[in-house]
Amino acid sequence: MSKHTPGPWKWFGNASSNHVYLATTHSGRRYVMDFVRWDMRGAQPRFQPEKRGMVDAKDLLQFEVGDQSIIGVGDAKKDGSVYRYDVRGINSADARLIESAWVIPVLLEALQECEEYFDNRADADCDQDGYIPNEEMQLLTLVRDALRKAGA
Repeated sequence: MSKHTPGPWKWFGNASSNHVYLATTHSGRRYVMDFVRWDMRGAQPRFQPEKRGMVDAKDLLQFEVGDQSIIGVGDAKKDGSVYRYDVRGINSADARLIESAWVIPVLLEALQECEEYFDNRADADCDQDGYIPNEEMQLLTLVRDALRKAGA
């Protein structure tokens, strides 16, 4: 069994205290990832949105309260509806991918079970000439390719 932190995971924090972290959403919040101070500046993740350079997470934060279309601390401070800076997410595809990474072991296990199922089906469905139905062979090939790429 994998030793990863069980999901689901979600970004949390508070922009007022310059603290953003990734944690579980169950059984109390167990931290998965956070950032610490580096020299005299606060640390934070940075992401590269499409067709832009690196952007500080503070400029991509989404907030729990107020106008849900507000993105970033600067715009939140200008908008009266955001009266608390509790984070509900980070507006970045990479941040969302990191947040959903907890599900990878679950997917790997499902793929391994699919591989076993299709192996057994292939044995049962072969005709006398050893022919396996094309649809099943294509699915088995996709499953094996995904497992190979995942190193499983």
